Amino acid sequence: MKRKGPDDAEQDTTRRPGESFLQRVHRRKSEARIVPPEPVAAPATGADAAVGADDLPVVHEPTDQDMPPLASLTADSDYSGFLSSKVSEALRRAALRKLFHGAQFNVIDEMDDYAEDFSTFTALGDFITSDMRHMLEVEARKQAEAAKRALLDEPEPDLDDSQPQTAQEGVEESAGPQPEDATVALPRQPQET
Repeated sequence: MKRKGPDDAEQDTTRRPGESFLQRVHRRKSEARIVPPEPVAAPATGADAAVGADDLPVVHEPTDQDMPPLASLTADSDYSGFLSSKVSEALRRAALRKLFHGAQFNVIDEMDDYAEDFSTFTALGDFITSDMRHMLEVEARKQAEAAKRALLDEPEPDLDDSQPQTAQEGVEESAGPQPEDATVALPRQPQET
C-alpha cells in the first residue's frame, strides 16, 4: 500500500491546516450526514396559478359501510381498504383472517420439526443392526439357560443374578460345581496342648 507523502497532502483539497487524519474523517462523515434542504418552488404564475388547493381531489378514507362483504372476497381481492383508520377493528380482523386462511398463506415450512408424519414408519426389511443382533444373542442365551434349568429342575434365579444373595451362595459359586450333599470344609485351627 502506498503512503501519502508531503507532496500528496498539498494536493488534498479536503484537508484543512492542522487537522489530523481522524479529525478529517469525522468531519467528512458529519458533512455527509447533513441533508441539504430542498429548493423551494417558485410561486406559480399565469395558467398554473388558476389551479388552486380547492381543485385538488379530496381523499376519502373508507369506512365499514364502504367495504365489500367478506363473503365476496377472494385471494385476488384488494384488502388495503380494510387497513384504513376508519374501519372498525372487528371488520379489519375478520378480513385479514379470511386473507391469511387462503391457500397462498397455508404452506407448511419444510424446516418445521413437526412438518412430517412420524406416525408411519418404513420397515427395515432384512436389515439387522448390531444392537438388534446383540439383543437377539442375549435373548437366545437367556432362553438356553432357562431350558437348561428346566432339565435340571432348578429354581429360576432372581432377575438380578449378577450379585450373590448371601455370603454362602457367593462361596458356592466361586468354588465351582459341588454335589448337593457336600459340606463346606473349614480350615483346621491348630490345637493347643
